[in-house]
Amino acid sequence: MSDPWPPVPPEAPSSPRPSPSEAPGASTAGASPAPSEGTDDRPSPARRAAAIAILVVATVIVLGALVVGKAGAPGSPTFPPAGATTAPAGAAAGATRSVVETALVAKGLQVEVSQTPYRPAEAARLATAPRLVIRAILPTDPDHGRIVIYEFLTPDAASSAAGEQAAYLASGVGRVQFPPDTRFTLRVVGSTVVFFAWSPGSSPDPGTGQISDALSTLGIEVPIPN
Repeated sequence: MSDPWPPVPPEAPSSPRPSPSEAPGASTAGASPAPSEGTDDRPSPARRAAAIAILVVATVIVLGALVVGKAGAPGSPTFPPAGATTAPAGAAAGATRSVVETALVAKGLQVEVSQTPYRPAEAARLATAPRLVIRAILPTDPDHGRIVIYEFLTPDAASSAAGEQAAYLASGVGRVQFPPDTRFTLRVVGSTVVFFAWSPGSSPDPGTGQISDALSTLGIEVPIPN
């Protein structure tokens, strides 16, 4: 067989066609660059501070919700917020004060307006009611003998508040606010509530028991559940 003429040059070996990702000018948008050696993947100090702040705020919110949820639990003490003041007592409390003084004088006890602040452990309605505090004078026990008169708009409101106080005093939370041997006098007089608490072991003056006897002649008794 004769060779072709003119001679055909040998074909050059074909090189592999580059893939689209390897083609010159191919877009690299959206591709994640390979991490370089020594790169720090930890969040910046600003991000760490923000994360801590969010955690602290969330914790405060949760704790606040728990506290609010427990504030009104039955039997728990409920006092006015710090700095809060109750409205001044009016004519109803003044009228009850007169009958209380008369009953105490009949037992040989003198009475005066208490010169020192006094707030016994109270349930919610008594804690926010207008009040006045008087003191039966006990010669050998000047730190005791205080009687609180709470004023309400109606006798029904006074009875409801007194019942709430009785339930509070019978609860475990209420009992621990007073000495174990404390004796309570809780009475509704018109639209007012009269409250007196005394402990035989803590009140050495023999006239202390006379206060309770005098108050027992007034209004309607609200017994403390056992």
